[in-house]
Amino acid sequence: MDNLYAFFVEMDKLKSVYRRSYLTDFSRNENSAEHSWHLALAILTMKEEFSLEIDINRTVKMALVHDICEIGAGDISIYDPDRSMKEEQERAYLRTLSKMPVIFSSEISSLWEEYEAQQTAESRWVKIVDRLLPFMLNMSTEGKAWREQGIKRSQVKEVNQVMATEAPDIYRWLLAQIDAAVENGWLIDDDLPL
Repeated sequence: MDNLYAFFVEMDKLKSVYRRSYLTDFSRNENSAEHSWHLALAILTMKEEFSLEIDINRTVKMALVHDICEIGAGDISIYDPDRSMKEEQERAYLRTLSKMPVIFSSEISSLWEEYEAQQTAESRWVKIVDRLLPFMLNMSTEGKAWREQGIKRSQVKEVNQVMATEAPDIYRWLLAQIDAAVENGWLIDDDLPL
């Protein structure tokens, strides 16, 4: 029990990692633990709605642990131009975590590597929904995080390009939403000719 206690206390630290996305009531930024729960719930829902042929147990596990590395590395905005050290810092934390004497700690690293490699349907769907939810939060908060960071239409399109092949219907919907965000002044329109 001492090992589990130490592991659970370590995992609790994810609640203290705050993201750029705001809660839909505008009260504060969401934390990474909330994001991971929301992602797992969305994956369970989308599996049924889209009849996805994925191993749902593995996919939900991946969704729940994909950001645990942020306990050691922090959260860096997907739009941050200096993300060069992010992956190295995340791997360093996961190496330390995998040494904890809890069986699941080493599986976390394996799931994270699968997510990063993007070679399985499960990892690609976690990535798609991992991009979709912050997008939806931005739309629901009138682009608050986008406006704070000065985000442009082209940046949002590029970040969400991962959906284009695997989830073209979702991507088409997203493009229409991007147009609406630009019209509302929530995104900078950089598609205009100079």
